[in-house]
Amino acid sequence: MNNVPDGYLKDGKGNLVAIANIKQTDLIKDEFVKKAIDKALEMQETLAEFKQSLMAEADDFIELLAQEHGVNLGGKKGNVTLRTFDSQLKVTLQTQERIELGPELSLAKELIDQCLDEWTEGGNQNIKAIVSKTFNTDKQGSLNPQRILALRKLEISDDSGKWTKAMNIIAESVGVVDSTRFIRFYKQDDKGIEQAVSLDIAKL
Repeated sequence: MNNVPDGYLKDGKGNLVAIANIKQTDLIKDEFVKKAIDKALEMQETLAEFKQSLMAEADDFIELLAQEHGVNLGGKKGNVTLRTFDSQLKVTLQTQERIELGPELSLAKELIDQCLDEWTEGGNQNIKAIVSKTFNTDKQGSLNPQRILALRKLEISDDSGKWTKAMNIIAESVGVVDSTRFIRFYKQDDKGIEQAVSLDIAKL
């Protein structure tokens, strides 16, 4: 591969090594790994085509339903569950969006800090520690958007209006980076219990 002359293999350091100087077991291992990866890549491509084909069929069916009911779908399709007539087989399509929070978040954090300082002045610091933990970053230095958005579900009364303003800023800071569509398959076993049809090679 990659301009390696006949009779040689390239080692991990990029050096050319004569095949005659390589152990037979290393040659067999090298050949097996190359063959396995080639087959895996073929299977990956087949699965990708399989996924796209079934999603297109499902989308066509949803479009058909929309036309039947006189509804103009428009935009991206949401989550859908489809079952066979006997309900023993099921296919689900789901869309998962990856979101991130914009620079406005720092303004919301400042307002939240002001609220916490006022509420905990001379009192219990636990609520401050709990809310502040929401803004902790992971090992990559990234914030957890879902944890921060969960603050908006808290029912907090604040006469100053700072908390409400902070929650509004958080809502405005949300941006969808991309989205991923999933298709999953299920069938009932002999006991009528729904089981996932796994396409994960590690689970087969």
